[in-house]
Amino acid sequence: MNDVDTKKYKVRKSGNSDVTTIPVEVKEKLNLKTGESIRYIFETDGSVKIVKAEEEVDVDSIVDAVMSQYEQAIKDLVDL
Repeated sequence: MNDVDTKKYKVRKSGNSDVTTIPVEVKEKLNLKTGESIRYIFETDGSVKIVKAEEEVDVDSIVDAVMSQYEQAIKDLVDL
């Protein structure tokens, strides 16, 4: 690894977890926004890659939203 391309960041304690910052350059490179998720990929050579995690579809919340939106219409159909 070339020293020009590396930076060192301290790992700190936060409650029961260890944390570090994500440099702005990494956020930009990953097109990562605050609140989005990252994924760690553990390579067979012992290295770890950080990638932007694809957001998973939360089917339950979609169903809840649709049910809320059409709740009265569904009740009216049941009453027919």
